[in-house]
Amino acid sequence: MIVNYTIALILGPLIALLIYLLARRSFGKDYYNAIIASFLLGIVSVLLVIIFQYIASYYGLDWFRNLRRIVFYSFVVMGFGSELGKFLVLRYYAFSKKNFNSPLDSIFYSVMISMGFTFIGNVLYFIMPVYTEIDFTYSITVVFANFFFAIILGFFVGLAKSRENRFVDSMTGLLAASFFHALYNFCFITKDMRLLLFLSIGTFVVVILLLYKALELHEEHRRLKHQ
Repeated sequence: MIVNYTIALILGPLIALLIYLLARRSFGKDYYNAIIASFLLGIVSVLLVIIFQYIASYYGLDWFRNLRRIVFYSFVVMGFGSELGKFLVLRYYAFSKKNFNSPLDSIFYSVMISMGFTFIGNVLYFIMPVYTEIDFTYSITVVFANFFFAIILGFFVGLAKSRENRFVDSMTGLLAASFFHALYNFCFITKDMRLLLFLSIGTFVVVILLLYKALELHEEHRRLKHQ
């Protein structure tokens, strides 16, 4: 059990460290402070979903008596509540940075924010008395799930940097990440592991396509910058 706790808790910071080292090697010192601050702000962003959970609990909306309650809690409280906090940090902190120029830059920031969020989320998951049963499958897969959601969010918010209709691109990222996050939570609430498998495969394909496009756009931006 101690091993499971340790793995679940170090995965987020470990991925954040790898992203930090990659950004340091590829993009230079300008990223240092902003990348670290993004991780720390990601920790703070968990407060929003906690507020959503408190409101849902206060009104009895976390009693999963029927499918409508489960859908509401999954999509509004956990999906939208979680991604909204991360989105606000990405859009109103990282977006204004000078080295935030393309979807790939945005993905770096988004992943760091998400790993901070996931790290403190797992800490709270293990210590809060409301969680009487610890699902270690959830606590470990949630790290990789949030990594994927961060790529989806980061890609579209990054597009907003170079296009005129920033609101549409930003909302596309927020709603898309919220949708996938909500489905992920829905699978665990309903214990539907088959749906979780299909969701994992579909999300992985989407993320690979977005990463490929982000790399293309990043190279295009670099070529235009050096012309």
